[in-house]
Amino acid sequence: MKLETISEESIKMLVDRFYLKIRADSALGPVFNDAIGHSDEQWGPHLNRMYDFWSSIMLTSGRYHGNPMQKHKNLPVFEKSLFERWLDLFEKTAHEIHPEHIARHYTEKSRRIAENLKANLYTRGNEEQIR
Repeated sequence: MKLETISEESIKMLVDRFYLKIRADSALGPVFNDAIGHSDEQWGPHLNRMYDFWSSIMLTSGRYHGNPMQKHKNLPVFEKSLFERWLDLFEKTAHEIHPEHIARHYTEKSRRIAENLKANLYTRGNEEQIR
């Protein structure tokens, strides 16, 4: 049964399920595991930040306090095309958990976030990041 509302619990479910897919993905897994680590213990702080991030985005909870742009700028260079893979897995996960109208809301937010990140990471002066 799909969840008809967005709640802290549904956000946690989405984030956990999504990042299990990320960790297992042949293209994204190595990028994330290199940045975060390989153990569940190493992933704990990242998942907690993502719960707070999506709670702030979807529920306007104000729980997230951070700078996602700077976090991504501090990462080693990664292929721009990986954004589409990330978005595809995120969208599929949102549709597994929620009906279309809620999944679409997550998808719209995630696409705006990704576009903003790409615009800032792959702009003039950062061409070396584009592969």
